[in-house]
Amino acid sequence: MDSWDSLGFLVLILNYNVTIIGKIWLTLTILLRLLVIFFAAYPLYQDEQQRFSCHSLQLGCATRCYDMFAPISHFRFWLIQTASVLLPYILFCVYVFHNVARKLLKAHSLPYRRYKEIKATSGHKISKKSSKGVAESRVLCEANKMDIPNFSRAYMVQLLLRILVEACFGVGHYYLFGFFIPRYFICNASPCPHNIDCYVSRPTEKTILIFFIWGLSGISFLLSLIDLTFAFRSNNIRKHRNKLLLEGLEVEERYSPVQQRGDKSTLGEDAKAF
Repeated sequence: MDSWDSLGFLVLILNYNVTIIGKIWLTLTILLRLLVIFFAAYPLYQDEQQRFSCHSLQLGCATRCYDMFAPISHFRFWLIQTASVLLPYILFCVYVFHNVARKLLKAHSLPYRRYKEIKATSGHKISKKSSKGVAESRVLCEANKMDIPNFSRAYMVQLLLRILVEACFGVGHYYLFGFFIPRYFICNASPCPHNIDCYVSRPTEKTILIFFIWGLSGISFLLSLIDLTFAFRSNNIRKHRNKLLLEGLEVEERYSPVQQRGDKSTLGEDAKAF
């Protein structure tokens, strides 16, 4: 482990525990979803309330009608949605970094090293139960004989949270805005004296943008479902592989004393013959 840089080791563990579908989802969310929100939605909705015109000179009528038309700005809603969808992934990264940093500090501390040396020289044998737990929780990296922690369960939990958040915001988006932006809006709220016609700026462009955001949300939801299935399958494969590795180690430990006894008996017979 000394040959590995600590930051590189953290990135390696995060890369190991995140599936290829998760990397594609992250690229789609950051490079496409956020860019569309900041560079397409923000200029489009920057002057939305000022361009929302109503056929009334009553003071406060236009403001009240705009509040009824859009309880929350599309831009702010999409920004909150993207941040909330990214939050489980960020929490997963913080959890991984926290646990790995603790293990790195523990491995590099002098008392822990001395404890490992004493434990190795004392010939302490690991029980079957404890060795099974170690085999299930870690996978051996043969390149450097380094244990890489397995955070598959935490990754699947954050995937479930991400899917739930995406679904909740999708339902909220439908009930707040629907699928289309109308060209005009009829308002009869106080302090308007009667039914007032209000006109929305650039409704066609906003409708196209809403469909695009809906498409990105649908792709994100679908990728999360595929990622959950893929992560569950990969976790089962790792468990099966670790189980086979543990059984092989047990067989090797079981037959190694027999082999040593056979070697000793062969040496004794050779000595007698000599």
